[in-house]
Amino acid sequence: MLRKKRNGNSSIHYRSIFTRLFFGTMAMVVGMMAIAAFFISSQSEAMLNEKTRQQLLDATNTAMQKASSRVHTIESALQSFGSSYKNSKLSNGQMFGILTDIVTANPTISEIQVAKTDGSYLTFPGSPLSSDYDPRKTDWFAGALEKKSTFVSDVFQFSQTEFPKIAVSLPLLNENEESVGVIVAFLSVPKLSEFIGEIRLGDTGYAMIVDRLGKLVAHPDKTYALKRPAMDQLSIVKDMLSGQAGFEQVTLQGAEYYGAYQFDSSLKWGMIVVQSVAEIKREVHTLQLTILAVSIVGIAALAALLYVFVRKIVTPVKEVQQKMSSFSKGELFQTMQVQTNDEIRQLADSFNSMSSQIRSIIGKIQHVIVDVKQVAHHVGNGSRHSHAMQSEVVAVSERLSQEMDQQQLQIEGIHTTMSGITAEISRITESMEAAVLQNHESRKQSVKASASIDALKENMQKISDDMKSSLHAMSAMKDSMVDIRDILHLISQISKRTKLLSFNARIEASRAGQAGLGFGVVADEIRQLSEQTEEATARIEQVIQSGESRMERVSDCLEITDQATISGIHTLHQATDIFQQTVRISEAITTQFETIRELSASIHVQSQSIQERVDTLSLSAQEVVSGTQQAVASNQESLSLSEQFLHDSERLAGIIEDLEQEIRFFRTEEKATA
Repeated sequence: MLRKKRNGNSSIHYRSIFTRLFFGTMAMVVGMMAIAAFFISSQSEAMLNEKTRQQLLDATNTAMQKASSRVHTIESALQSFGSSYKNSKLSNGQMFGILTDIVTANPTISEIQVAKTDGSYLTFPGSPLSSDYDPRKTDWFAGALEKKSTFVSDVFQFSQTEFPKIAVSLPLLNENEESVGVIVAFLSVPKLSEFIGEIRLGDTGYAMIVDRLGKLVAHPDKTYALKRPAMDQLSIVKDMLSGQAGFEQVTLQGAEYYGAYQFDSSLKWGMIVVQSVAEIKREVHTLQLTILAVSIVGIAALAALLYVFVRKIVTPVKEVQQKMSSFSKGELFQTMQVQTNDEIRQLADSFNSMSSQIRSIIGKIQHVIVDVKQVAHHVGNGSRHSHAMQSEVVAVSERLSQEMDQQQLQIEGIHTTMSGITAEISRITESMEAAVLQNHESRKQSVKASASIDALKENMQKISDDMKSSLHAMSAMKDSMVDIRDILHLISQISKRTKLLSFNARIEASRAGQAGLGFGVVADEIRQLSEQTEEATARIEQVIQSGESRMERVSDCLEITDQATISGIHTLHQATDIFQQTVRISEAITTQFETIRELSASIHVQSQSIQERVDTLSLSAQEVVSGTQQAVASNQESLSLSEQFLHDSERLAGIIEDLEQEIRFFRTEEKATA
């Protein structure tokens, strides 16, 4: 059995320790490098984003300073001209010379104009203007005089054919500090776009200027800048116009940009510097690829060094593995020789000590096996003889027990049947007694119901007689109504004749003249009496008609009630007959129930006697079965002990044989040399 286990283990496929150590270490190193590369990549992306943000902010600040510096340079030149104009009388030639120097020093200026309060002006270099041009009506003229200092205007055009301009104006004062005119320098928007175009950041970064109305002023694309598109719908422009300065992402012409912005309230414009998000991402991607390439090269170099190092460590382990393999095949005289002074050397010393002790133990076991084998042979023979005798006793006891069990089952079946019969008879007797009592009660109730129905029948007969009397009375009332109607007809005729008589009397009174006035009054009274009689007659006739209709409805209801009463009396007669038949049937059933109750009581007494005898027989059988079962149990227990003893002796013999085979597997040094 032990040999089978050893052979079974030989089918297991082990992985090389070199493979596990090398690839495990490589996996950990690669994982750590991957985590580090990911962290460095994410940090580099964040650093590049922060660098881009700072570059854009710096570029915005620089561009704004450059634009402000240009404006301030122009402002200083204008102030210098104003000072010269105030302190000395300049001729036109001198003014042209000074203005020429200012334009030459500031290429952003397209022209300079000196306008006086009387409406006259001088322009350098000259440009055609309309005849109705009056500088005093311009914003830059009024703004400079009102502000009494440098005034920067919004973008404007003299005409549709000219380029947009921005005016930087300054008031001219005389010796008495009175305003006598304004000097203005016009900044060309296209030239300002040229200046903005010089500001570049990377491949896609550029700057642009937006005025306080949110319209584009300067852009590297001059054509696009001249269109003056409105950009106030962009969040970056809204934030800038609110006076803020910062950095955010924005979408321009369908592309994503990072943008930094700043607003100068004195110049009334803001500077925005943007750079493409795609360019920033390309730089991040390039940096990530560089990190990946460096990581791959590092992993390759580390793998080569790790291979040499792990192989140097694993070589002694392989030697130990070979010795252990030979030891597992029974070569107990194997010894291990390791030159290193480490844990493998300690393992080799422990292995040599274990091999020596095992050879000594196996030699002692071989001597003991012979004695144990003889004892196991004698025990096995005695166990087999005892097992045969116990088997015969158990077989006889089991047959006797089976017969007694069958008898006990038969007795229990009889006992159960008798118990069921007794219980059923008891239930039948109880049911009969209850049925007799209920039948007596039912007969009493039937008699009471019959008496109640007789009383009800008499009352219904009285009601029917009263209904007939009411119908006769209603017929008499109808006849009286007819007589009343005739009387009313007679009264109506009398009223009509009285009315006619009154009419005739009225005619006669009118003929009699003054003498017939009293007779006429009597005629009017008679007419009024006749009319009142007719009204009373009409009302009485209506009342009689209403009474007749009500009497007819009452008469119909009484007839219906009389018919229903007659039908109820007929039904009560039928119910009385049925109750009488029920009483007679109930008396007959009661007599039969009493007879059945007497018979079931007699059967119940006899079944109780039979059940007592069966109980006595069952107790006797149970005692016999109990004794038999105890004997069988004792024999079975003895037989099981005998079988266990025989099984143990056979197992001991098998163990000894297996142990002998396993001992033969080992080859000690003495047997090998022999």
